[in-house]
Amino acid sequence: MTSRTLRYITFTAFAVAIVGGPVAQQAIADANTGNVHLRQPLLIKADTLFDGTQFLTGQAVLVQDGKIVQVAPASQIKAHGARIVNVPGGTILPGFIDMHTHHLLNAVPPLRMLEHGVTTARDLGSPEPLTPAATNKPYQLRQFLSGPILQAPGGYPNVVFPGSGVEVTGVDNVRAKVDSLVSQGASVIAVSLELGGEFGAPWGWHEASLPAPWATLSDDELNAIVDQAHNKHNVRVTAYLGNSDSARRALKAGVDEWAHTPCDTLDADVISDAGTLPLYDGSKGIAIDGTIDTEIKCSGALDNAAALAASGAKLFYSTDMGHPDIPHGIDAQEIHMGLHIGLDSKEDFLSALTQSLAKATSEGGKYLGLEPLGQIVPGAPADLIVIGSDVRVNFKELEFPRLVVKDGWVVIERAKGE
Repeated sequence: MTSRTLRYITFTAFAVAIVGGPVAQQAIADANTGNVHLRQPLLIKADTLFDGTQFLTGQAVLVQDGKIVQVAPASQIKAHGARIVNVPGGTILPGFIDMHTHHLLNAVPPLRMLEHGVTTARDLGSPEPLTPAATNKPYQLRQFLSGPILQAPGGYPNVVFPGSGVEVTGVDNVRAKVDSLVSQGASVIAVSLELGGEFGAPWGWHEASLPAPWATLSDDELNAIVDQAHNKHNVRVTAYLGNSDSARRALKAGVDEWAHTPCDTLDADVISDAGTLPLYDGSKGIAIDGTIDTEIKCSGALDNAAALAASGAKLFYSTDMGHPDIPHGIDAQEIHMGLHIGLDSKEDFLSALTQSLAKATSEGGKYLGLEPLGQIVPGAPADLIVIGSDVRVNFKELEFPRLVVKDGWVVIERAKGE
């Protein structure tokens, strides 16, 4: 298996245009009060640091030229001319990686997401053409896109959320659609095996244009999508599904991910297979793009997540951003749900919280092939957030960081209590 070629939107040409002349340079300088140029070092100090894998105390972070260059006690860091941000009692963390959003379809401003701690977003269902959301700043939200969800005529998601899916029929047609999406920059292909009817599912709060059960892709179409994505383009496939029957179809076809934790309580054989299934890229265990908070009214969502994690499936921080009850940024409740999944597996509090935060930072970066993205280590992209308290005590403050840094640029700096 060749190494995966991941595609994400970099905005390189956009950034060059912004910084082209003296007027633009001044605009950058004025973009945010107290902002810093990439060439000016930035030294961040707080009492606690979560580096993506563990908690540390007494560590400061030196940022320069968009990268983390040193992590050490502040007394050991030589940073002449650096701007210093000191948050006593606070916590420094990597910027969050949300593995499942719908920020494009729902026109969520990328600047709002950045200001609330999300520095990388993976949109799993948006209209064509695949066009990332841009800020008018020298920094951009890092984005991975799937484009529209491939669905059967009369199927989900368009029966509930028009515009987030595209109807495909026939093996040749689905192969051509995968080719088209990848040519537009898709780094993952999303498919719908959603039958509807699960109790408490958020799509059940809306009036569907057709009653459930909804039409789904045929086995031949699903197999062709997976084959085209894997063997021609080396990209993953994620499936929308809600019960054991659809999950079995996805497992049999070799789908890599489930776009959310299923709503109906899963059968034991499905949970076991999801944790042990060998995948085409050589790894083992389905990836689950959580969204537990979005689906907390589902009868099986939280229990399924705990059982899947215990079986060996990979659970990532995801919010399904776009639903009105989920913040347009970090969702502290999703971290809280992840904590309880660890506690259900008999982990102690600190280990469970560490794992929940790692799923939102370092583990996401590794899965996307961008390690050390999501870590606070020398050489990593300087995507950082700072909150004004100890995250081990106060999850909610994650939603309103005191400081957000993206690729070394200060996105926002809030006063204490703001």
